[in-house]
Amino acid sequence: MRVTRDLATFAATIRFDQLPDDVVATVKVATLNIIACCLGGARTRLGRLHVDLARLIGGGLPEATILGAGERVSVPAGVYANASLAFVLDYEDMIRYVAHPGHATVAAALGVGEDLHSSGHDYLAAVAAGYEVCSRIALAVQPTPERGAEVWGEQYHTFAAAATAGRLLGLDPEQMEVAFGIAGAYTTVPSAYKYFGPVFETRPMREVKLGWGWNSLAGVAAALAAKQGFSGGHGVLDGRHGFWIMHGSDRCDFERMVEGLGEEWLTRETEFKIHPSIGINHPAYWATKLLVDEHDLHPEDVEHIRVTTLWADRIDDPTPYGEVDAQFSLPYTIAATILREPLGPGLYSQQKRDDPALLRLLARVEVVADGEADRLFFEEQRLRQTVAIALADGRLLQRQIEFPRDKPQYGKPEVEQKFEDLAEGLLDAARRASVRAAIDRLETADDVNELIALLR
Repeated sequence: MRVTRDLATFAATIRFDQLPDDVVATVKVATLNIIACCLGGARTRLGRLHVDLARLIGGGLPEATILGAGERVSVPAGVYANASLAFVLDYEDMIRYVAHPGHATVAAALGVGEDLHSSGHDYLAAVAAGYEVCSRIALAVQPTPERGAEVWGEQYHTFAAAATAGRLLGLDPEQMEVAFGIAGAYTTVPSAYKYFGPVFETRPMREVKLGWGWNSLAGVAAALAAKQGFSGGHGVLDGRHGFWIMHGSDRCDFERMVEGLGEEWLTRETEFKIHPSIGINHPAYWATKLLVDEHDLHPEDVEHIRVTTLWADRIDDPTPYGEVDAQFSLPYTIAATILREPLGPGLYSQQKRDDPALLRLLARVEVVADGEADRLFFEEQRLRQTVAIALADGRLLQRQIEFPRDKPQYGKPEVEQKFEDLAEGLLDAARRASVRAAIDRLETADDVNELIALLR
């Protein structure tokens, strides 16, 4: 099957008037969500490091705005900065828990769109193309549970940025396929398990995570290279030597990659994170929050917490070293939830990580492996976790949560509140209202800079 050409043709030719209304609505909420994450990320130590690096590699060309910093750098460097900022808090979006298209697509669309003065129609079509291409590749290349225990990663996000940038640059299907081939060459290796692998081997975790900013930069650079005239490298996703095996997988469902393309939209399944942490932790977070709220629990009530989970040896970190370690630490998520900590940039600060009340709770969390939950993730993209809290008065409270089945409603109103919380301190109330309004009317915008000007 020539899936590369099918996806490239789709990305190159999709028009705004072909997008279903609910897909347009999803892309708008996704845009607000990623902008919120960027502004929140800009308020952190890691965010400032990413911005400083973008200045080093992209100064001298005032083309793309770094959100939260206001200055302009080259398009690739601006995409690097914004994609990185979008992931600093691990508060972005997910599709079936294996794709996070928002950081790459929105950063690429804002960067390229600002430089080209793209219309709102083109912006929305480009982001939708990136979401769909990335998600279809992601689901098609997931390994078996056995292989997934050895090698795993999410490097397909480079294709999200390439598809989005290529659509705005006006690449034809031939050029888009070239861009995909270059993106496959530029992407990083699937190094998830040397990033958040077994705790005793990998801590402290690397602060660039899976290279999200770099992969997004690479996707945009691939599209620019194809536009400039580079050729060759067709069929990067196809056949027994395709991207799936480069990615470390042991299988690829080529039919799934293109079935219903342009009619059945995975983009509709976008979930916006309910907590700033790795998505694997979210069912346990929600189970804990429900128990805390329903029983009015306080830290002094808790004697012991037992969490049964997938990926137990990778997220059982009772002594997180830094911000990223804490974002991936299931015990930290549980402890901070019992403490009712606000979900903002301060959640992972050094001051919070040193809090005696939090440290006491961290020591009381036991993480237990659930092999069936591991299988459900790789075979069906389901997340299952059980939280049991033993109280000082002898009671045992327990809740099992499975996503997506038990995921709480989290749509536009909740994302708007997230934006309010994360943008506060950088944008005043009037500016925040104007940003929301500009996103709501994107389809009428002649120039995406009408939105970006509000974020400088």
